[in-house]
Amino acid sequence: MDHREFIDSIVENFIGGICAFEVDGRSRQMKPVYLNNGLYRMMGGTKEAIDMLFSDLRLSIIPDDMQVFEQGIRDILADDGAAEFEFRIVGVDGGLMWLRIHGNLYSREGDKNIISTVILDCTEEKTIEEELKRQSNYMHLLMDMDITFDFNCRTDACVFRFAQSDAHAKDTVIEGFLSRIPESGIHEEDMKPFSRVITSAMYHTHRDTIEFRSKGFFSDSEEYRWYKADIASVVGKEGYVSHVIGHIVDIHEEKLKEIELQLKADHDGLTGLTNKRATEALITNLTKECDLLDRQGALIILDADNFKNINDTFGHSNGDRVLATIGEIIRNNFKGMDVAGRIGGDEFMVFANNIENSINACRLAEKIEAQVMHAFDGDPMEGNVSMSIGIAMCPAHGADFETLYRHADAALYYTKEHGKAGWHLYDPQDRDRS
Repeated sequence: MDHREFIDSIVENFIGGICAFEVDGRSRQMKPVYLNNGLYRMMGGTKEAIDMLFSDLRLSIIPDDMQVFEQGIRDILADDGAAEFEFRIVGVDGGLMWLRIHGNLYSREGDKNIISTVILDCTEEKTIEEELKRQSNYMHLLMDMDITFDFNCRTDACVFRFAQSDAHAKDTVIEGFLSRIPESGIHEEDMKPFSRVITSAMYHTHRDTIEFRSKGFFSDSEEYRWYKADIASVVGKEGYVSHVIGHIVDIHEEKLKEIELQLKADHDGLTGLTNKRATEALITNLTKECDLLDRQGALIILDADNFKNINDTFGHSNGDRVLATIGEIIRNNFKGMDVAGRIGGDEFMVFANNIENSINACRLAEKIEAQVMHAFDGDPMEGNVSMSIGIAMCPAHGADFETLYRHADAALYYTKEHGKAGWHLYDPQDRDRS
């Protein structure tokens, strides 16, 4: 292949238009002089349909963009260097396309002008740009920490843009983004939900919002901060999701206030434990995790014995002191992912998460019982405070909250029927005992 053939081959196989048009200097009418094969491939239609479209391109241009197109042609004919402009047309398939023309004047004889152009399909680029603008306007994210991201599903690369941040350059590119999400400083508990939202947006066109904690990437802070990501899928020309884009905004202060209010709403003021509604909701979630992660848990119901007599004999203020003391003992023995709550006047419920076996659960119950009984040694109430405790194991005695509660309550009833001040592990035969 000689040099000329090589150049011709490159021109013909370039994915995009390398074209020449004759333009009348007075009427500005255009007709194609040369269209390369790459233009036909880019436009995605038959040669006849593409030839017809470019024989009078103005007929396909969106009216709102006609002024841009006319000005672009005038700029090329002014012969003051190359001109570039973008406009929308109705493609041969009836869909909307964005075209970008980069052109210059090649020759002029009277009113006959020949212009040479490179024509590119910039539909996907403009769609992403418009989506980002739409999200920005909708979310009013023009604030101190305005972060946008563009994840390319084809290349697995994500570009983060930090509008106003001293900690980062204007753009930060992460190659192999999906596998490197753990490096973005996202909290361990939020990493899977964040990855799930991104992955879902890759395969199902939709919008989503997720709140997550991160440190060291989106700001200089080495402490975890709360962020909100508004995410949207962008469908490319081929009809499938090509990009996942969105905004990330710092919501740390607002989230802390929300958490504080939620904690106040979910907690019992006297004991500091969660209230009945929150306790049952949290335990319900943990029972599901036990099933999914093949863990064991223990549901423990604790009831203060003869509490009415304590109130009647020692007064309600001392009764409150007993409840507060029991709450403190429970808090000291159950921490981390355990759930501890006050579910009634003198009734408490605990879910010991990821406990090794029922023996450990019984030891915990025995320890709490002993601590409660000795908490008032040397006090006028000494010898009057004790607990009755019922235990049910998850999933052995039930894989859902309702079943576990029913069985732990049966075990508690057994304890009360057999002298109180003790504990009992649920046994299916309990119903037959008296």
